[in-house]
Amino acid sequence: MAEFKVKKKTLVYDGRIVRLVVSDGVIRGRKARWEVVHHIGSVGIIPMLTKDRIVLVEQYRYAVNERLLEIPAGTLNKGEAPLSAAKREIQEEIGYAAGKFEKMGIFYPSPGVTDEFVALYRATGLRPSRLEADFDEDIKVRTVRLADALKYVKQGRIKDAKTIIALLLITGKR
Repeated sequence: MAEFKVKKKTLVYDGRIVRLVVSDGVIRGRKARWEVVHHIGSVGIIPMLTKDRIVLVEQYRYAVNERLLEIPAGTLNKGEAPLSAAKREIQEEIGYAAGKFEKMGIFYPSPGVTDEFVALYRATGLRPSRLEADFDEDIKVRTVRLADALKYVKQGRIKDAKTIIALLLITGKR
C-alpha cells in the first residue's frame, strides 16, 4: 500500500443517506485530494420462489433516469444490521417474508468514490407478509425464471450491478 497522509478533511455535505468528505493529503510525496461519499451501507436480496423462479422489482431510479429491473434492495437504517435490513426490505418491496436467509457475500459497488458496501442474501421459504413501502418508491413486482433473468443481463435489460452480481453468485451455488 502506498504511503499516504491526510492533512485536512472537509465535510462538504451531510445528508440523510450520504456524507461527502474531501480530504487533502500527500501520497508518495505529492499533494493529493480524495473525494469520498460515505454511505451507511445497503442490502440486496434474491428471493427464490422455487429453485428456478425469483422475484425482481422494476422501479424508477432518479440518478440514471430509468426504470430498472433489480433484486429487492435498500439502505440500512442507522444502527441496523444488514440481515435485519434484508428482512425488512423484502417485506416492503415484494410483500414476502422468508423462512431462511443465506448470506452470499459483500461487495463495494464503486470503491474509487464511496465506502458503501452491499450485503447480498438469498431468501427462501417465502410466504406473504407485507410491510408498508417507502413513500418515494414506485415498485412493480415481477416474477421471472432464473434462466430468463440471466438472459436479461446478456441482453442489457438488467443493468444494475447488485442484481448482476447476485445472479452470478446464485447460479454458481446451484
